[in-house]
Amino acid sequence: MVLALSMLIAAAAWGCGGGEITGQELIDGVIASADEQETVRYEMSMVYGMAGTVDGEYGEIDVSVGIDSLVDMVDEEMQLDMTTTMSIRADTQTEETSAIKEYILGDMAYVGIVSPVAPTEWVKGDVPEDFWELENYVSQQVELLRGAEVEILGTEKVKGISCYVAEISPDMDKILEFMSAQLEQTLPMMELTEDSLSNYSLKGWYAKGTFFPMSTLQEFDFTFEVGEDELVAHYVIDISMYDYNEPVSIELPPEAEEAEYVGPIEM
Repeated sequence: MVLALSMLIAAAAWGCGGGEITGQELIDGVIASADEQETVRYEMSMVYGMAGTVDGEYGEIDVSVGIDSLVDMVDEEMQLDMTTTMSIRADTQTEETSAIKEYILGDMAYVGIVSPVAPTEWVKGDVPEDFWELENYVSQQVELLRGAEVEILGTEKVKGISCYVAEISPDMDKILEFMSAQLEQTLPMMELTEDSLSNYSLKGWYAKGTFFPMSTLQEFDFTFEVGEDELVAHYVIDISMYDYNEPVSIELPPEAEEAEYVGPIEM
C-alpha cells in the first residue's frame, strides 16, 4: 500500500510536469517509501583530514573509514565489515590500519578484531536499546529530509537505476543529530554544535518509482577545541544503498557465538 502511494506520487509528478518533480513531492515520496524497505546493503566511505596545533606542536591526521554492511530491518540482523586507516604527521609520520567485523542479531552484538597474523578475536554483548533506531542509515537519510529544503538538480543513474538528484538543506537540529551519531565512532569525546559546524552540503540520489535512497554525499568542516587549542577537520561522507528487499542470509561464525560475554557494548 505504501509502495503504491510512492509510485502514485511519482506518476502524478511525471504526468503534471513532463517528468519534473518538486522538492516537496520528493520528500513525500521518500518518507512514504520508508516502510517498504525490509533489507538493504550499504557501503559507506568516510574520509576526513584534521590539522592544528596542540600543546605547541603542529600536526596533521588523515583518516579513511570504509564500511560494507548487509541489514535485515525486519528480523533486526546486521553484518558489517569496517576498515580504518589513520595517517599521523607530526615530528614523525606513522600509519595504522585496523579492521573489525560485526554481527548484530536482535539485541546481541558480536564484534571481532581482525588481525593479519592471528585468528580474529571475538567478544559479544548487549546492544543499546535504541540501537536499531539510531543505526539504521536508511532511516537516518529519510529523517534528514523531514522539514528540509530540497532543490531537484536533474536525473542520473546509480547502479543502473534512474534517480532524482537533489541538493538538500536539512534542519540544523537534524544535521547535528545525524552528524553526532557519525562522529561518535571516530571522535567520541568531541561535542558537535551549530558553531562548530560549517560549509555543510548534502546531495542525494533517490530511485524513480520507489523513491528509495540510493546514494548520499555529505561534506562539512568541523572545528573543535582541545584545551586552549583549536583543530579544524574537513569531512566527506559517501553512502551507497542498494539491493533493497533482496533475500539475505546472515550467519554468525561459530567462533563468534562462543565468544566471551562482556556485557553492554557501545556501538
